[in-house]
Amino acid sequence: MAQYTLIVGTKDWSSWSLRPWLALRAIGVSFEEIVVPLRQNGTTDAIRQYSPAGRLPILKIEEAGG
Repeated sequence: MAQYTLIVGTKDWSSWSLRPWLALRAIGVSFEEIVVPLRQNGTTDAIRQYSPAGRLPILKIEEAGG
């Protein structure tokens, strides 16, 4: 079974981050959530830790080893 990690910006400010979060919750998928605080010093660097393109949201999918 796949393991999902959703990396989003602050959902109060980013509807782009809110949308996949709502979709995963609506279909009952279990996922880990990492929130990158937006509108703060260091936000760009924090996003680039997860996304070389500097964009959020990101859904990481890891297949179970086997």
